Amino acid sequence: MKLRGKLSWALIAFAAFVTKADAQQDPQYSQYMFNQMAINPAYAGSKEALSTAILLRSQWTGIDGAPKTETFTIHGPLKKKKVGLGFTVIGDQIGPKKSIGALGSYAYRIPIKNGKLAFGLRAGIYNYTYNWADITYKDANDVYNTGNSTSIIVPTADAGVYYYTNTMYIGLSATHLYNGRLTSVSNQNGDNAQLSPHFFFTFGKAWALSDKLIFSPSVVIKGAKNSPSTADINLCFLIKERIWAGISIRGSYGFVALTQIQVTDKLRLGYAYDFGLNKIGRAGGGSHEVMIGYDFNIFKSKMMSPRYL
Repeated sequence: MKLRGKLSWALIAFAAFVTKADAQQDPQYSQYMFNQMAINPAYAGSKEALSTAILLRSQWTGIDGAPKTETFTIHGPLKKKKVGLGFTVIGDQIGPKKSIGALGSYAYRIPIKNGKLAFGLRAGIYNYTYNWADITYKDANDVYNTGNSTSIIVPTADAGVYYYTNTMYIGLSATHLYNGRLTSVSNQNGDNAQLSPHFFFTFGKAWALSDKLIFSPSVVIKGAKNSPSTADINLCFLIKERIWAGISIRGSYGFVALTQIQVTDKLRLGYAYDFGLNKIGRAGGGSHEVMIGYDFNIFKSKMMSPRYL
């Protein structure tokens, strides 16, 4: 199939996605260390407050049809604090494909030494919509050349485990454990696009270098079935308990510069800029990611320090 308009690496990747579904399907997040609800249901309740966050991401701004992601999360512990509940909405668009997911999370938390070990489950649905008319086809008999839009609702199920203290965290999660079909269009060879399991490992640790400077490196390793794993290594500093500044090294891609400002004890604003050194990174230009978070201390209790989680 041939795409009309400006040549788009993102749409080429999409074409491969709908035919084999071997690529990573979950959105990219550069500020994962500040809000892991989108990738791990066991994170629910870990802020010890009713925590909300909105994330807006525009990837490869120099490419028409490149990915755009909007995410809203809200989570918190119940009054007895052994159980955490969360809700996540994820909107994602790449070329002619749009998806929106609504997911509910449950986490059961067990106190262990100076921290808590949480086991999480999440279930929900995604609605995938494809505008096939946005594509010009080399083969007029292409199975996807329907000339209109199609939509399909796909259930999903995720699971995770998360251990955290005031100064470190470690998590492991898997998304899309149910392999639902992604389009209502049947491929002639039976190789239909499906949701593919994705796996995430996160680890972070904080050290106080002085009264006014915290060093907090972290890492996320991401993988998907039939897709190579990638890793982000982040080196972040907190200055005077208010301003985060850091840089991430993204394997086989490039770098990310990020900052977050703790405006008040409850309000935080974050920004990340991705700049790629590989072929698509140079062709596509930078990626922008903005995050706004607010925590409601509903139980009037001491909240976990925002320096480390």
